[in-house]
Amino acid sequence: MIGRDLWQEKGTELFYYFLTKEKQEKMLTKTESFEWDAETGADETAPMEIIYAEFIMSDGSAGFIPSGDYLNNRWGSSGSGSMSVGDDRKKVPDSLRIVWFSYAENKFFKGHFQLPQKRMYDIFKKDYGYDIMPDGTKSKNRCYGYTLAIAPQGMITLWMSAEGSIEIGTYYAEETFDIDWNSFSKNPNREEVVKDYQKDMPAFVQEEIAQNKISNQYFKNRLQRYHYTIGTNREDFKIIDYNIGFINKEVIRKSNSGLEYLTDTINGKAVPYDMTLFIKGPFYPNLEVRIDVDMPDSNIAYNDLEIAPLKDFNNQLMARFKTFFEQNKDVQLYIKFDDKIVKSNINKPVYCGKVCLKSSTQEMVIPNSRVEVYDQEEL
Repeated sequence: MIGRDLWQEKGTELFYYFLTKEKQEKMLTKTESFEWDAETGADETAPMEIIYAEFIMSDGSAGFIPSGDYLNNRWGSSGSGSMSVGDDRKKVPDSLRIVWFSYAENKFFKGHFQLPQKRMYDIFKKDYGYDIMPDGTKSKNRCYGYTLAIAPQGMITLWMSAEGSIEIGTYYAEETFDIDWNSFSKNPNREEVVKDYQKDMPAFVQEEIAQNKISNQYFKNRLQRYHYTIGTNREDFKIIDYNIGFINKEVIRKSNSGLEYLTDTINGKAVPYDMTLFIKGPFYPNLEVRIDVDMPDSNIAYNDLEIAPLKDFNNQLMARFKTFFEQNKDVQLYIKFDDKIVKSNINKPVYCGKVCLKSSTQEMVIPNSRVEVYDQEEL
């Protein structure tokens, strides 16, 4: 009797079942509850501290967001010390209210933003299938909630964790002068506090601060999307599953986007940095193909890069995509396997292919891409 209970919660005598299907769905979007939490973060190149933040529901109730933590993890990753508080089950928010302090910029920001409530509701409702546990039982996959990341110049990006990570939107807050410093910090000497934090920031960030060049352009570039399909150079290879990590911090999988995502040219895709493709073909077992789209050096793992080299590497990869898409249409990103495919084992990876961008008139090999092929493990 979910419909009747929801209407009683709203204090009306009408029954859910008397509504049209369209109105039922609209009502559920605003009133149905789900289990979710919120996490927050900011980049180590631009540390932030949230003073106050909350998700606002259609009925005016709030889902609180962690605040009071010094956020300096990587952009798009969680750096908050706690999850959101309140009931485990909460409605889908229709807006976000937030106030924070930027240590690199020495500025306070605040904003109140409308959110795509219906789209977020659909993400919660989507069927993500099941995982098979070691004992053979099924565990239902679901959407777990939100990750919110702050960048310079008032930039906020929101993702949802749903069998991966899906970008919801980017919003821009305004600098505010309404915040009393003494209510924010126990030390009344603002200049002393800010300089103490800034001296521990990376050297290139300190130089940007000195030159008043702190910008969010790098983060905006990471959100750039392009229209392309994903495939291979082998007609006898059929991609049956995939897991793709993108530079905009999305993680897209078959379970949250379907196989049609690979050939979709209507909705843009960000720049990928790693991929796992599961391929069926004239062989047994199926193949598991692990792909680094671009690496600065074959001996340096992506996660081991220092901050400045990582930023340079990301800029290099983004520049390659930008240049190619400025010159080409109907683009495919494809895995160009070597004529002879050699399978790797866990202790001895073998590289037998490259990642390419191609159109009807041009092909570009991403020079430091790496393709490893394994036998897919059976469940």
